[in-house]
Amino acid sequence: MRSKEQENKRRQRRRKKQLERAIHAQSVSLEGLAELHPRSVVSFDLEMAGAFPDDIIEIGAIRMPIASDKIEVFRRLIRPRTFINRTVRNMTGLTKEDLRDKSPLDVILPEFLDFVDPEDLVVGHAIGDNDILSINLALMRMNHKNDTNIRFCPRYLDTVRLAQQLLPKRKKYNLVALLESFGWHTKKKHRAFEDALASYVLLECLLKDNEEKPDWLPDLLAREGGRSLVCQYLDCEAEEAGETDENEDG
Repeated sequence: MRSKEQENKRRQRRRKKQLERAIHAQSVSLEGLAELHPRSVVSFDLEMAGAFPDDIIEIGAIRMPIASDKIEVFRRLIRPRTFINRTVRNMTGLTKEDLRDKSPLDVILPEFLDFVDPEDLVVGHAIGDNDILSINLALMRMNHKNDTNIRFCPRYLDTVRLAQQLLPKRKKYNLVALLESFGWHTKKKHRAFEDALASYVLLECLLKDNEEKPDWLPDLLAREGGRSLVCQYLDCEAEEAGETDENEDG
C-alpha cells in the first residue's frame, strides 16, 4: 500500500514538473512583446482557500479587446472544497459564510476558460508560478473526474519578472510596494478583481516611455469607463495633486 501511495506521489510530482515547464514555455519577454498580435489582453488574479494550491475561491479579470474600446469584466466567488484558513480570511475579508451559497470551481472555471480566448495575452503578478499553475492543478483534478484533457497554457506576461528586469535594484517586488513606488495606493482588501486591475496598472507604469512598449497595448485608463473602474479600487497621488491644483485655481 505504501509503495502505491509513493508511486502516486511521484507521478503527481512529475505531472506538476511537466506543467511548470509547459507554463514557463509560454512566458513572454519584454523584447518579445512587439512580435505578438493578440486578440485581447486579459489581466487576472486568483484568491485561494489556503490549504491546497488548487482550491480557488475567487477569480477576477478584465479583458480588453485590441480591436475595440471595450472593457469586459469577470468576477466570481467560488465555494471552496476544503476550508478558508485564518491568513486568507484576514487578508481578503472573505469568510465561509460569504461563499457557502456560491457555485463550486467545477462550474466557475469553465466559464473563465471561455472568457479567455486562446489568442489573448494574459497579464498578472506572479501568475506563471502561481495562478496559471493553480488553475492547471485544478484542471488535473477535474480531468481525472471527467475523463478530459484540458489545460490552460496561454501566452502570458508576468509583472514580477518584468519589474525585476526593469527595476533590478529594488528589494521588494510585491504588488502593493511596486504600485506605491509609482504613486498608486490600494483602497480595499486583497481581492482578485482589485489585484487584476492593479496588475495591469502596474504594467502600464512599468512600460511608460519604454521603447519596447508595443503600440497595440491597451491603455486601461483611456478606455470608456476605465478610469472610473480603476479609481474605485486605487488612488493615484498624481491625480489627487492635480485635483487639488484645480480646486485652488478655482
